[in-house]
Amino acid sequence: MMFKNICLMLFTIVFFSVSSVYAEEMKGGIVLAFDDGYSSWINVIAPELSRVGGVATGFVNNQRIHAGDLSFEDLRTLQNKYGWEIGTHTYHHFNSPEFVKRKGISSWVKDELEASITELTYQRLKVQSMVFPFNYFTPELGAEVIKKLEAFRRADAFPIAKGKRADGSYPSTPIDIAHYVPLEQVLSWIDLAQQQKRFIFLYGHKVLPDEEFVTGTVASCSGRTLVAQEIIGPLPRDKELCLVPDTRRRIYGFPIKIESVEGNVITIFQGDLSPLTKPGATFLIGQSYGTQISYFRELINYAAKRLPFLTVHGAIETSLKKQ
Repeated sequence: MMFKNICLMLFTIVFFSVSSVYAEEMKGGIVLAFDDGYSSWINVIAPELSRVGGVATGFVNNQRIHAGDLSFEDLRTLQNKYGWEIGTHTYHHFNSPEFVKRKGISSWVKDELEASITELTYQRLKVQSMVFPFNYFTPELGAEVIKKLEAFRRADAFPIAKGKRADGSYPSTPIDIAHYVPLEQVLSWIDLAQQQKRFIFLYGHKVLPDEEFVTGTVASCSGRTLVAQEIIGPLPRDKELCLVPDTRRRIYGFPIKIESVEGNVITIFQGDLSPLTKPGATFLIGQSYGTQISYFRELINYAAKRLPFLTVHGAIETSLKKQ
């Protein structure tokens, strides 16, 4: 009887251990990435993610380091303390297809890809993936990247996937206001990724205090002009600003860049605001490549209860184990 009980207990332990591991592997995950290189990564984003057990991937443009926006030590701290993956965003952040037209693909590989990887690797950073500047690339460029790295990003309107594609790319959708997605939409994607046991890939640039954004109510709009119901408060100076005409609607296509704000009148550089909003809607103004911290906190708090946080490498490695 004692022998049977011991066997039953061992079987139960093994069964639930295997089941637990299998369930963990089949969860899917959320993959957050940030481009360029900003002090916000280490001062805001990493501590906020650490609070919920989260990690991310930082795709750094080497010139941001040289300009002092963040340091190699910052990047090592992100990698070694916070568990981030550090990837390359090329050495100079040039438009890659245009560079190839002017100087050829071998020069791009040497001066933009290899130069970046070499410098980052010398600084004890493990580089395994990349993002093309402005998300512009060609199949030829993608093939060159996969000779040296594990994966590269392809910007996509829908961010959920099983892993990387046959060409080495994976999809991802931006969350900064230049390409604004309502928070409710992002949360529904998280639910879908959880249900389908897939990965949701999202990217941004920097997370900023809510005080650096301005919200208001639309009184009227026509053509390139939006009139607010209230006088618009102080805005950040010397920053590229974008408008979200209606916070309930997603921004498709090009960012809506602001030309001027005078009193309660907002003028954009180009486009027609009429089909994008209506009187009574809430609008949002902020730095083109910024995300409100309240938005970010709600996103990661929600995700932490439903999906594991993974780096790009972690997601790809997990997806390959499932095959």
